[in-house]
Amino acid sequence: MRQLVTTGVVLLVLGSIPFLVRFGRCHARGRMGAATLLLGLAFGHLFDPARAEATESIQKRREQGEAAGEEAGAAPSGNSPKHLSE
Repeated sequence: MRQLVTTGVVLLVLGSIPFLVRFGRCHARGRMGAATLLLGLAFGHLFDPARAEATESIQKRREQGEAAGEEAGAAPSGNSPKHLSE
C-alpha cells in the first residue's frame, strides 16, 4: 500500500512539473516560485523522515524560545541555528 501511495505521489509531482514550468514562464513575477518551493518541501517532507523529524524539532525549539521570550518580556535569544553561531 505504501509503495502504491509513493508511486502515486511521484507521478503527481512529475506530472505537475510541465504545468509549473509553463505557468512560470507566463507569469514571470515569481509568484509561482513559492508554490514550487512548497511543493518541493512537501515532497521532501514525505520521503525523508529524518529531515521531517529535524524540522519538527527545530520548530518546537523556536516555539519554546518565543514562548519563553513572551513570558520574560524580552526577545528570545539564540534565534540563529547552532551551526551558524560556531
